[in-house]
Amino acid sequence: METFQIFPSWLLTTTLVFFMFSMFLYTLRSKRSSMAATKLPPSPPKLPIIGNLHKLLGKPRHQALWHLSKQYGPIMQFHIGSKPFLIISSPIMAKQILKTQDHIFCSRPLSKGTKRLTYNYMDIAFSPQSDHRREMRKILMSEFLGPKRGRLFNQLVTEVETMVRALVLHPPNVAVNLNTLFLALVKGVVCKVAFGNNYRRQPINGPSWEVLVDEALEMLGGSIGDFFPWVGRFIDQFSGWSTKLETCFTNLDAYIETVIDDHKNQIIEEVSDDDKDFVHTLLEMSSKDDAYGCRLTKEDIKALIMDVLTGGVDTTVVTLVWAMSEITRNVRVMQKLQTEIRNQIGTKQKVAVTDITKMTYLKMVVKETLRIHSPAPLLIPHECMSRCQIGGYDVFPGTGVLINAWGMGRDPSVWGDNAAEFYPERFEKFEVDFEMVPFGGGRRSCPAMNTAPTTVEFVIASLVYWFDWEVPDGVKNEDLNMEEDGSLVLRKKVPLCLVPNKYN
Repeated sequence: METFQIFPSWLLTTTLVFFMFSMFLYTLRSKRSSMAATKLPPSPPKLPIIGNLHKLLGKPRHQALWHLSKQYGPIMQFHIGSKPFLIISSPIMAKQILKTQDHIFCSRPLSKGTKRLTYNYMDIAFSPQSDHRREMRKILMSEFLGPKRGRLFNQLVTEVETMVRALVLHPPNVAVNLNTLFLALVKGVVCKVAFGNNYRRQPINGPSWEVLVDEALEMLGGSIGDFFPWVGRFIDQFSGWSTKLETCFTNLDAYIETVIDDHKNQIIEEVSDDDKDFVHTLLEMSSKDDAYGCRLTKEDIKALIMDVLTGGVDTTVVTLVWAMSEITRNVRVMQKLQTEIRNQIGTKQKVAVTDITKMTYLKMVVKETLRIHSPAPLLIPHECMSRCQIGGYDVFPGTGVLINAWGMGRDPSVWGDNAAEFYPERFEKFEVDFEMVPFGGGRRSCPAMNTAPTTVEFVIASLVYWFDWEVPDGVKNEDLNMEEDGSLVLRKKVPLCLVPNKYN
């Protein structure tokens, strides 16, 4: 009471209002100073609510972003709804993300689709960076792709020999759908090594295996609702995306559950080491603690199987299709490649895995295929974990990063005026660093980056050794349709149908 007697109430009120107003001005000035000190990457003008989403209309995402990078530079800020992204379109900037500051950019953005299909971020490819993810990657590398899995190439040799025998008996002058052929081949190799010789080729109920994987890849690509936090749930519900996601998860989970149950019905101790597959190994690991006192859960096993299904087949098939398309369309390349392969094999009746190590032009052809037809045109998004600088620009935590592998592989400033041409000889003198990144890089690089090219080389060597290839219906080889289709995985729009003429 004495305070109010000394200082009238009106004076106290006036003083309080003045103090609050002064604090407001100070905060506003501080924010303006901070904003002035922040240097953000150049960005196209954005619209309220949707950001720059309208810039992606009418063209495939990788092409639209590539054209924008010509105007705004190799590092560009792009808003999809409320989510900021860095669009990376040059080797120098890609190296910053994937190597120099990989420790900052090695995480992944959160997404409703990936959370559901990866069993709450238990997988390797799509989950944010964590100790758990690192341990899962080690398991995949050592037990599926590492030295213990030499069976992968033994199975590849068997499947390729079966494919060649079928083509030899194929009616003359009749086209073969190589999309179907390659899918059966790669699925046979990957699934038999992962799930055993008696793996289920098709789910008991629900869509086919191919549709199941395609739908999963579509859901893993994310939804519009991911970028609008306040109304995203309603957008996904109203558009039917949420229902489609649940249906996809139910079908995929049922198939994976069946694979696991088939293995649980076996007595693992009675299975010989030569007959043990990836799922056998995972189940063994789930029955005992590791060095840290932890053991694999059922969700861990399911998430690893999901990674094998979605990442181990489709990208290899796509690369094989593009490689055979370019070889057939460029007769000069096919003849030069055949000369190398047939001279190396000589009078032997089949190609051996050791033979391809000596085929330098074959390796150039596969490299050139990956350069101009990166299976994933935009690499799986990275996410910034702490404030840093890239190319002199400030980047804040939570910013996504999209690396345009498709655009970088076709950049004339890197590859010359013939960047759009399929010219394998460019790799005779060109040492690749980050000029092409079909497998990503750093901590989040594709686990199969060493085994996948060898698989493609062996299949191509076998097909080109045994057969001369022609486009059917009197179409010239150089007129083969090369239209692209897809976003997460870039496929050939028209299936590749070619006539195999046996080489004597």
